[in-house]
Amino acid sequence: MDWTSFHTENADFTVRSSPDNVTFETKRSALLNSQFFRDMFDCCDPGNLESGITQSVHLHEPSQTLVVLLRLLHDPPNPPVEEAHEADSSVTSQLPRKYYDPSTVIPLPLITTTIFGLVEKYVLSETIIDTLWSHIAAHVATDPLQVYGFATLHGMDHIASKASQYLMPLASYRTDEVKIIPSVEAYHNLIRLQDLRAKTLKTFLLSEELFPHGYGKCSAHHIYATAAWDAQRKALAIRVDLETDIAAEMMEIQAQFEKCTQCRKAFIAAVEMLSYKSRKIPRRLDQLPAEC
Repeated sequence: MDWTSFHTENADFTVRSSPDNVTFETKRSALLNSQFFRDMFDCCDPGNLESGITQSVHLHEPSQTLVVLLRLLHDPPNPPVEEAHEADSSVTSQLPRKYYDPSTVIPLPLITTTIFGLVEKYVLSETIIDTLWSHIAAHVATDPLQVYGFATLHGMDHIASKASQYLMPLASYRTDEVKIIPSVEAYHNLIRLQDLRAKTLKTFLLSEELFPHGYGKCSAHHIYATAAWDAQRKALAIRVDLETDIAAEMMEIQAQFEKCTQCRKAFIAAVEMLSYKSRKIPRRLDQLPAEC
């Protein structure tokens, strides 16, 4: 959708930008998508439609802002269109993600600044608002911090929760970036989530044995195989954070187990178990246990 220009056919009402002295030809029927205009028409239109019905209104809005408002009212956006995307088979703990046709997604800065200011000021219809939130949700994977902050501020906890799983470690963000998080509680919840994930990943990594309870143990190579497994997981444990794919990292030493079929089988099983356990660790705020 083009947010820089506006035109409609069969106009029957004018809206004028007072600051810029620019007039837009509009449709009354479309303006009814706003409670502001509905109330104005109810208040100002005489009962007899033939005796001077209100034909125009002057608004103290920049012309470009009015373009956005009138586009919303005359041509309400559709939900973003999903695109098929093949998952990367080399990533063992890939986050679930939807991909969208970029031409169908409203840019996030436009929604969170201009559009939502107009939504609240002119009281747009619930249908339009719901669609706008679907566009915000389309940005959870690409702009998780901005979406988390904005959704939390507006009480859209389910969208904030979706965004929380894509956040980098909070320490990696600048101070001016994390200021978008609207409350201490919202920030603290992220800290709890990220701390739980990192600690649990490390615990799973250090507790996963190559030959658990001696099962599948290779009599010829078990000492060498166990030493290689332990060396890799202990080195990895030092640098584990919430983004670490511990299964993929352990797979880096697969070549050391290729000469023995039994050791290789045990290695693959151990890595697959790490991958399975990793997927069970909370990633989103709605999966976080309640504080005691």
